[in-house]
Amino acid sequence: MPSIRSRTLAAAAAVIAAVMITTTACDDKKDDTGAASRPSSSSQADKGVDTGQDDGSVSIGGYKLPSGVPTELSGAALDKWKNGGWQDYSKWASEAEDFANPYIKDFWSPEKMAKAKASIPLARAGSTSSGSGSGATSYLPDGKVRKQTAAKVKSTYHRYAPPVGKMFFSSPQGNMVCSAAVVTDPAHPGKSNLVWTAGHCVHAGKGGGWYRNIAFVPSYNNNANLSNRQITDPRAKAVSPYGIWWADWATTSSQWIKGGAHAGTAASGYDYAVLHVKPENGGKSLQERLGSALPVWFGAPAANKVKSMQVRGYPAEAPYDGSKMYDCHGATKRFVLASNVPAQFMIGCTMNGGASGGPWFMSHNGRTYLVSNNSLSDRKTFVTGPRLGTNAKQVYLATSNKFK
Repeated sequence: MPSIRSRTLAAAAAVIAAVMITTTACDDKKDDTGAASRPSSSSQADKGVDTGQDDGSVSIGGYKLPSGVPTELSGAALDKWKNGGWQDYSKWASEAEDFANPYIKDFWSPEKMAKAKASIPLARAGSTSSGSGSGATSYLPDGKVRKQTAAKVKSTYHRYAPPVGKMFFSSPQGNMVCSAAVVTDPAHPGKSNLVWTAGHCVHAGKGGGWYRNIAFVPSYNNNANLSNRQITDPRAKAVSPYGIWWADWATTSSQWIKGGAHAGTAASGYDYAVLHVKPENGGKSLQERLGSALPVWFGAPAANKVKSMQVRGYPAEAPYDGSKMYDCHGATKRFVLASNVPAQFMIGCTMNGGASGGPWFMSHNGRTYLVSNNSLSDRKTFVTGPRLGTNAKQVYLATSNKFK
């Protein structure tokens, strides 16, 4: 499944230097830093849930904008960028390369969105091999999952899945697609412009750089009545009924930047990102426009204790075409990457490329929370998602705090 301004890396966390594929199970309470959940609200609905809403700590996950980089382009500069000038960056492979995403009017036409390619880091399950090195690509599920064919989400999507949408971006390989969801913003209650997705939907990982032209389309193909072929019709305006929201900021983990890979690595346990977006024509916030946003649960129960999880996204590889939203649900298993990194959630599901970054959510005390995002898949049996802990909360707060 794989990824507006510029910015440079301003912080770092621990780097995964070696990976050992092993059957050793991770601690059930371990998330991306081993932190346990704690209450963050006095409301009954939030009891025992850490949403980061009242956290006053200083984040180490943020990025700063360098000076002199345009947030919008016009004239010759716009033409050059729109025609692929962003690919000319000589430092594309630098991990500290600027993340430039100036808004380009009408860049994401229905035709261009429909033709965007799908990509997802591939998980090779079932191997018992072990070894060291950050390039390891085989993994061990901690128990079998029930294979489940993804089901279509009811339409209209704005009614049955209002926070969910598709995300588009440009990479050196061309225009690409992911999935994403709107989440609450502690700095702006009720007026969030934050979107949660996968780290591999915004940055190529080890040896790569930041993607370009990142935009979010909530309730894409809202009525589910257009095929991918029909969406290529320039007149198909209904494909983005709530507008196209361009990212003017993005944050992902330094673990993903330094260790992520298309084949999947231990950095997949840190494969998450948060965007701050703006409407094309100004106006109300994304949350106000949609009437919905998911609170994030950091330190949710371990995978082997979750009996009811829902996973959504827009799969775009055969037999899917990216035009419809799909859903899988049920109990989760742990996906064991290595003894020294957090176990991930794993669920039986046939969703594949294009569903990357789509939300995993579960209910607690009558409230629904985002607890993960689509990360790895074998494209036929299961998908995985990182368990969100302190590191993920730092990524989240870094984006929120930037726009206080």
